Amino acid sequence: MSHEMTENDSAVYYGKKAWHGLGTVTNTILSPREALVEAGLDWTVKPSTYIEYFYRNDEGENVSGSTSDRVANVRSDTGDVLGWVGKEYKVVQNAELAELAYSLAGDDTHVESFGSLRNGARIYTLLRADSFMADGFNDTVDQYLCLCNGHDGTLALSGLPTSIRIVCENTLNMALSQSSRNMFRFTHNGDMADKMAQARQALSYFRETGKFFRENVQQLTSVNWDKDSITKFWLDCYQMIEEKDVNPNPQTEAEDNTYKHAMTTLNSWSQTFDSERSDLGSNPTPWMAANAVTNWLQHRKAKRGRQMATAARIDRNLFGKGASNSMKVMRKALAAI
Repeated sequence: MSHEMTENDSAVYYGKKAWHGLGTVTNTILSPREALVEAGLDWTVKPSTYIEYFYRNDEGENVSGSTSDRVANVRSDTGDVLGWVGKEYKVVQNAELAELAYSLAGDDTHVESFGSLRNGARIYTLLRADSFMADGFNDTVDQYLCLCNGHDGTLALSGLPTSIRIVCENTLNMALSQSSRNMFRFTHNGDMADKMAQARQALSYFRETGKFFRENVQQLTSVNWDKDSITKFWLDCYQMIEEKDVNPNPQTEAEDNTYKHAMTTLNSWSQTFDSERSDLGSNPTPWMAANAVTNWLQHRKAKRGRQMATAARIDRNLFGKGASNSMKVMRKALAAI
């Protein structure tokens, strides 16, 4: 299934254009229910009762049959099949995701974005939380909670803290603590009523756990790093992300190529770091060093020069390896101070 945003995908964004420049932009603060309708996501998912199939047997005869062991999740407004799942799969409707969002701040819950990917197979919303200053140099961090849900069997009902830095407009997926209160993920089977209750409780804790994120950021901005410390941190990050050891004294052609690519990458991080430091007038901190890496993770091009579709980039940064590596980078920075 393509990761690209299709003609049947839609989204609404508050205040400014989305990451990909598509969707509806509104200057009106929206509640989750309002955003659901404004985004055009107030359709439902209808599980099939049984599936008919047709095939040609070895004798060339056309054969038909049916099964109820598998289920097609069908989008009600278009009739598109969003995914094939097991018969035990429990659907969480888009409206249920919107209702879940109110557990964050009740009627004061404000939506930053509400959208779909993969023809509606994946739904996500960003809920606005609190903002704070990362340091004394106007480096503002907005805190959000991302709720996401899948209808194709590939994404559990999930909630994770997310940070969008106003300075560079860079979405960072922050799960800095391994505490279960900092992220939840529930599969679509079993007692969904109980899982939804747990999800509501997790959201009610988010404002409190957001303080842990703020404390971590403050730790990262309270320390000054010299050039050697930053270079070592970046080299460790590169080796972790690329899963390759970098030999500073390469002995083979392969080692030499790896070393050159590493130095090119570190140089790009250094340029981002220097630019931000100049804009903010800030001291060289682990926070800035880590954000130089995560900025590259969020915006780098695909290998071999292939241009990644914008929706695919969003999908990766919110749900995939981009999010995972961003989290690892921040943890490595915390461990280094």
